[in-house]
Amino acid sequence: MSAESLARSLQNLSLMQPGVKPRQRRSGKRKRLYLLRGLPGSGKSTLARNLKYQFRGAVILSTDDYFIRPDGSYLFEKYLLDEAHEWNHDRANSAMRQGISPIIIDNTNVQAWEMKPYVVMAQENGYEVKFREPDTPWKFDINKLTRINTHGVPRETIGRMKERYKRNITIDKVLNAERGVQNH
Repeated sequence: MSAESLARSLQNLSLMQPGVKPRQRRSGKRKRLYLLRGLPGSGKSTLARNLKYQFRGAVILSTDDYFIRPDGSYLFEKYLLDEAHEWNHDRANSAMRQGISPIIIDNTNVQAWEMKPYVVMAQENGYEVKFREPDTPWKFDINKLTRINTHGVPRETIGRMKERYKRNITIDKVLNAERGVQNH
């Protein structure tokens, strides 16, 4: 049998049972929200950039952007943190109303309640939620994270964040979480 006749035979081969139609793919792509999580210096922003590169039209939204001054420098002001989070929530809500996908939230998201506004918005706007963490070997190494995080977060702060870090996160855990309540 020649290669050409073999190719023709394979084109006619079907693994479907007679009379069974193949499932049609949905024409519309699923809208996605990626909630990145991790301690400062763990690789979240690198993961965010990789996702943005992988998905055309993706947008990265980070509460840290609120603290970038007009000259491009970063100046964190703790007393503005709640306001900064509200600002980022508003940006995410706007992006969802526009149907932008995927939306990548590049925040530490240490505790479940911190992600709740994003998950609620995602559900209201028909987004699938994906939780992602960097898979770096140092993601919980406080000494290394203190040395390499780009915003100069002190060791004590990273240590407290690590203690509060909620593992095995799910949509239900996020939706049932309350600020200031440790759910184990």
